[in-house]
Amino acid sequence: MTITDFDSIFLHIGGFGRYQMLLFGANCLMCSILAFVYFGQFFMTLTPPHWCRPPAEVTQLNLTPAEVKRLTIPVDSGGGDFQRCARYQVDFRQVVESNDSWPNTSWPTTSCTNGWQYDYSLYYPTITSQLDWVCDEDWKATLSQSLFFVGSLVGSPVLGWAADAWGRLPVIVLTNVVGGVAGICSAFCSSFVSFTIFRFIVGMTYDTHYNAVYILLLEYVSTEYRSIMGNVPILTFLTGAMCAMPWVAWGLADWSLFAVAMHTPQLFCLFFYWMLPESARWLLGQGRVEDTVRIIRRAAKVNGRTLSPRVLQDLQDFGERRQEENVDSVTVLDLVKTPVLRRRFFVLCLMWVTVGIAYDAHMRNTANIGPNVFFTFTLAGFVELPADLLTMLFMEKLGRRHTLVWTVVVGGFSCLAVAATPVGEDAVIMVLAMVGRFMITMAMNVGMQYQVEVLPTVARAQGMAFIHTVGFLAAFVSPYIVYLSKFGHLVPYTILGAVTIGGGAVCVLLPETLDQNLPDSLHDGETFFGDQTFCYNPCANYPQRVPPLDKELPLEEAMADTPLQGYADSHI
Repeated sequence: MTITDFDSIFLHIGGFGRYQMLLFGANCLMCSILAFVYFGQFFMTLTPPHWCRPPAEVTQLNLTPAEVKRLTIPVDSGGGDFQRCARYQVDFRQVVESNDSWPNTSWPTTSCTNGWQYDYSLYYPTITSQLDWVCDEDWKATLSQSLFFVGSLVGSPVLGWAADAWGRLPVIVLTNVVGGVAGICSAFCSSFVSFTIFRFIVGMTYDTHYNAVYILLLEYVSTEYRSIMGNVPILTFLTGAMCAMPWVAWGLADWSLFAVAMHTPQLFCLFFYWMLPESARWLLGQGRVEDTVRIIRRAAKVNGRTLSPRVLQDLQDFGERRQEENVDSVTVLDLVKTPVLRRRFFVLCLMWVTVGIAYDAHMRNTANIGPNVFFTFTLAGFVELPADLLTMLFMEKLGRRHTLVWTVVVGGFSCLAVAATPVGEDAVIMVLAMVGRFMITMAMNVGMQYQVEVLPTVARAQGMAFIHTVGFLAAFVSPYIVYLSKFGHLVPYTILGAVTIGGGAVCVLLPETLDQNLPDSLHDGETFFGDQTFCYNPCANYPQRVPPLDKELPLEEAMADTPLQGYADSHI
């Protein structure tokens, strides 16, 4: 028997070849789109520096703009910046004509009854400045971003179920096209209600529009290539998009143009329907054996392999056995019916809540550290590059569990260090904040791959969707955690530190999945990794990590997918 589980197929078709590179390319594109869709709303709702517009009579006093500002706007009690939401309420003409010294801090003040002026010397018009979401209405920008995640709360469970019921490919196309259209429509909104409605729709498709491609890719590569295939697109394209995005927004200098530019690429994903294959693992789980065999034969052909009649028959037999095992439809509720899978599922949920809150809050708090939000965001984007590189290295050398736990815990302590740093130490605060961002980025990458490797194929998409839904429910509060920075940088970083340290400690309950096959059935999900001890460390067993060859295969066929054979092919 040459096909004992789905991963055995990779010995015959290749675990990483030209066929997988097509999916790899699609994942690279989706990483770029993900960066713009997720982080782009931050640059759509930036709040430029602003202050109250002076009364009309002040413009007739022949004063320079700087003099008008000094005459009409109070200064903070510390003698620093001009206040953003108040102006003096006096007879400015009389003050100027009397040649008295001005301003006088004893003058009465009022709110910005004439509207606001915005400083676009560094910033550009955003929907926040266009609709005056400042001062008493500064909650609108925060709420619009939170409602984006509410959309994800609604859409992710439904679309995750659809990805397991209808297939990965239709959901990929549907979510990107709908999200792209809604995102473009949001660029033409002129009210809070219409803007939040379209951002809500984008939020419904967000997450699934990328996760389905990510799942599809990892379901088509063999065990030893999962970390590379899953993280290299993030390392290159997501990081590159994050670094470029602030300057794209700054160069376009208009939030509406930026919204159109960031969502239009999603419409090109319509062509995925004819370019990408459906998941063979999913097809097999649905009992569609003939479709599975057809795709596997094509994958082998594209990768330059030839499947023998014996392999094809074994694949047919394996598929029929799987069809008998999966007679009932599977829902996310099946993940909590057995003790081991239930515990792992709940820990994955808690892990993603922790990572989601920390990552989103670190990203949003970028505007509150450093003198230039565009430079700071780019610097934070560059932090992702070494973080992604170390993620791949650590996951393969230390394993998934150790990498996840230590990155989350160390990231939490860095947040507490920021909270303990005195106000005014901007350089120290920025360095410590970047350390926290670095660590939580590593944890985010490990957490994404962990879910694919622990959850069984029959419920992988809806299981991940539920986990991310719980994460979005928690991330709903992250904009408000950042909002608390108005009371000092100590408050948000203290909250983030406590949350991440506690969540990281719980992650020790997860199994180590390094060098393990993906579980396909619910039974696999319950029994896989079952022989591990609590302190299992893959590093201690590194010489035994290379799996033995299948003795039933001819030597040249069994070695076809190993690094040694690749070396031999290139040197003969």
